[in-house]
Amino acid sequence: MNLCIDVGNTQVKLGVYDAKKSLLWFSKHPELTISVLETLFFKFDIKQAILSSVRVEHRVVLDFLERTLKTVLQLSFKTNVPIQSQYQTPETLGNDRLAAVIGANALYPKAGVLVIDAGTCITYDFVTSDAKYMGGSILPGINMRFQALHQLTAKLPLIKQADLDSFIGTSTETSIQTGILCGVLHELRGFKLQYEQEFGNIKVIVTGGDASYFESQLKNEIFAQPKLVLIGLNKILNYNIQ
Repeated sequence: MNLCIDVGNTQVKLGVYDAKKSLLWFSKHPELTISVLETLFFKFDIKQAILSSVRVEHRVVLDFLERTLKTVLQLSFKTNVPIQSQYQTPETLGNDRLAAVIGANALYPKAGVLVIDAGTCITYDFVTSDAKYMGGSILPGINMRFQALHQLTAKLPLIKQADLDSFIGTSTETSIQTGILCGVLHELRGFKLQYEQEFGNIKVIVTGGDASYFESQLKNEIFAQPKLVLIGLNKILNYNIQ
């Protein structure tokens, strides 16, 4: 069995996969601890693991994994991956972005896929139908935009995300909400149109903490896959232990 660990900016996701690439177990935690891993090893016959992190290196956890398991892989720009990358600065590419496009290619191997990770930041990444990662874009996330309007202005209040009744704001609060929430939807549609003009028909997958907002507003235009990074990590791990 494979253990896949995705350490993001705000939470840690763990998934256990069997030999048929089926997800057997999934959980989320604020931090990656050895006690959580010990509980997993008691429940499952895990043989190998892969760790991806956008934070600092987890040396203590890695040492524990290496003492316990047959194979441990820490994802980096030097890791062998099952796609070709056109990214000119691979050492600066976020591991979560790389794993997400590999997960997208695993789900739709014969299609061009635009991957949108709506988390702390919103990232757009594209992988072609012949498994070439082209790169993408990085934008402020939804919560970051609310905070920026409050912190970088003198009078605008800090507003939280809320359901909208109209795309027209009739107060300062609703004007901020419509500006940000409708704005990210228009961004998505604009990016999608640009990629379609360049690459033809494509799939669009949304993942990350704010994926539910995109899914609720664009049900017929996108596919939501909250575990996309884990799918990609499992693909990378299997690719390296064949």
